[in-house]
Amino acid sequence: MSNVAKDSVGDLGRHVPALSSALRPRPEDELREWGGSPLVRGKRVLDLGCGDGRLALGFAPLAIRVQGIDPDPEAISAAKRNARKAGVPNVRFAAGAAQHLPHPDASFDVVILSWTL
Repeated sequence: MSNVAKDSVGDLGRHVPALSSALRPRPEDELREWGGSPLVRGKRVLDLGCGDGRLALGFAPLAIRVQGIDPDPEAISAAKRNARKAGVPNVRFAAGAAQHLPHPDASFDVVILSWTL
């Protein structure tokens, strides 16, 4: 991969407005379509392209731990604010790209990639 391609990876998630979160189904409805609570209950979950944290925060009460990653620092700031407002202690959000995850293999039981380009 060239340096140009590698350096621009973080910009990929910044082209869709954060308001697109309002177009998505409710977290419980989206989770139900994937098989319901057994998908995340008692598991370590990674939400790639988490945006403002809407989905991660929706299923966090079921999971042991949730990590949300998104390339847009503004979306991550919103996700952190939303987590504080909701009082959800088992969720962490960080800016980053799926192509460069800072986690060792087998860190998660489930990886969710939803509504992500």
